[in-house]
Amino acid sequence: MSRSLEGRVALVTGAGRGIGRASSVALAGDGADVVVAARRAEPLDELAAYIVAASGRKVLAVPTDIGDLDGCRALIDRTIAEFGRIDVVVNIATHGGSPTATVTELDWDDYRRSLEINVIGTMEICRLAAARMEDGGSIVNISALSATTLMEGMARYTSTKGAMESMSKTMAKELGPSGVRVNIVTPGMTTGAPLTAMFERMADAQSKTPEEISAGFARGAALRRHVDPEDIAEAVLFLASPRSRNITGQEIQVTAGQHIL
Repeated sequence: MSRSLEGRVALVTGAGRGIGRASSVALAGDGADVVVAARRAEPLDELAAYIVAASGRKVLAVPTDIGDLDGCRALIDRTIAEFGRIDVVVNIATHGGSPTATVTELDWDDYRRSLEINVIGTMEICRLAAARMEDGGSIVNISALSATTLMEGMARYTSTKGAMESMSKTMAKELGPSGVRVNIVTPGMTTGAPLTAMFERMADAQSKTPEEISAGFARGAALRRHVDPEDIAEAVLFLASPRSRNITGQEIQVTAGQHIL
């Protein structure tokens, strides 16, 4: 059994930066041709050029808003037209809305946007791709630790990510007989611009430095550190490849031990 993704085609939504970028690079490094999708074209073009130079794999960049169902369908159709197959889907595109809002403060228009991307668009990509996975395949959806910890002020994000998790696990049962696996990767606090911005906001509110806020959260993890996008990408790569051929319907938390049941 081949354990790599040589000869396979992988689609990554939300590929422009962070976890999406790292996952795209990892999949190509393991031998896959890659379709990278996100809303903005410029980061995709830069990423595509980087992957081609680093791995020599074929890369197709398709600007896409997965909150638009027609855009989802066009993305899958373009993938099949270009490569003739699809073997792996990694859904990273997400919408969290404003930084914090209690349930009583929810803006329903903003909530609908989160629902359209985190649930409807994500699952539309899953179901359209699964229908084209003729030789079986792997779907990996990225969740959020807050869907488990239920952090205050994040009901918009936790509820939509929780719905995505339930649908993903149900889909794993439904698609198992056709050889398609569906799993979830849940990151902990992941280094990058969004986490840095969060630490800066908290530092301003608490009259501390961002470094002090960061260190405080790191101390709450068993390994006393945050995770990097590349750490998440390694879990994605494992679940995407034949190395995990008998794993489906599962969630892998990559959190440095931030939350241990």
